[in-house]
This record gives sequence, C-alpha cells and structure tokens, in this order.
Amino acid sequence: EAVSMLPPLLLQVKPGMRVLDMCAAPGSKTCLLLSALAGSGTATLDSATAADVKGGCVVANEINPLRCNRLRVRMGRTRVAGQLLVCHPAQSMPGAAGSFDRVLADVPCSGDGTLRKNPDIWSSWQPRFSASLHPLQLQILKRGLDLLAPGGLLVYSTCSFSPTENEAVV
Repeated sequence: EAVSMLPPLLLQVKPGMRVLDMCAAPGSKTCLLLSALAGSGTATLDSATAADVKGGCVVANEINPLRCNRLRVRMGRTRVAGQLLVCHPAQSMPGAAGSFDRVLADVPCSGDGTLRKNPDIWSSWQPRFSASLHPLQLQILKRGLDLLAPGGLLVYSTCSFSPTENEAVV
C-alpha cells in the first residue's frame, strides 16, 4: 500500500548518507531508500555510479534467513551502489554508536492496522499479541537510537493501531 511507503520518505535520504533499515523484508521500503540514496527514483549502476552515492550506503537487515535471501534478490534488481544486506536480530544489531545518519525501524507488529484488507485477522487477533511484541519493539527502537548519529533522524513505524505497539514504545 502507498501509505506503507511514508516512513522511508520521512527519512529524507540524500546521496552520501549512511542509512540503516533495521527490519527490511520484504524490501519495498529498502528499495525506496536505495533509490533516494542514488538521488533518483529509477537509478541503476549505469545512471548512479559510486560517485553519485558519494560514499553513502543503505544497510538492510532482516533476521529471517529465507526472507533475507528474497530481500537479496530484490535489492539486486535495483543495481544501486552502496547496498549491504545483513541477517541479524535488529535489537542487537552490530555497529558503533552514531554509525548512521538515518534509521528506519519498521518493527514487527501484530498487524491490526491491516484488518480492513485482511479480515481473517479478526477471528484470531488478541490484545495479548500487542503486549507480547512490546518488549521486542522497545529493544529495536533503543538499538536504533544507539546507532543513530547526533543530529540524525530515526523513523519508528508499525502497521498496528495499538498504543501498546506505538505510543507506549516511543
């Protein structure tokens, strides 16, 4: 959905920036970040050389190896220089404090915000789902803030309406 692409747009990524996508799969947001890093919506290695991204990079992280492999294929199609794929738990993402100018924390969530397009969720959704995800979401956000450079920008997002997964985390 178009609305799910707002978080990467809010980051206002420019060539030369160091960007971390903490929970990257399936990859639509990552590809948009790569496009912004290259300075165009349709950049390829032919039109966006390493000089165009001016040393910037997008580090895409995904904990699930199968989803990580699918993400690798998707990222490869963009052909934008400066991309790195990592398969690691986001809450313990390696890196020095202040490593990134921009961080996207589109965290795992209960998905209750997708009820209108996914009505099957109604029969199985329980409030405890939000409560069970809260600690993980908080850990991911804290790690993202640790990795964010002074003056940088972090966007935290979910596809949930639950205050437990949103306001209580932030």
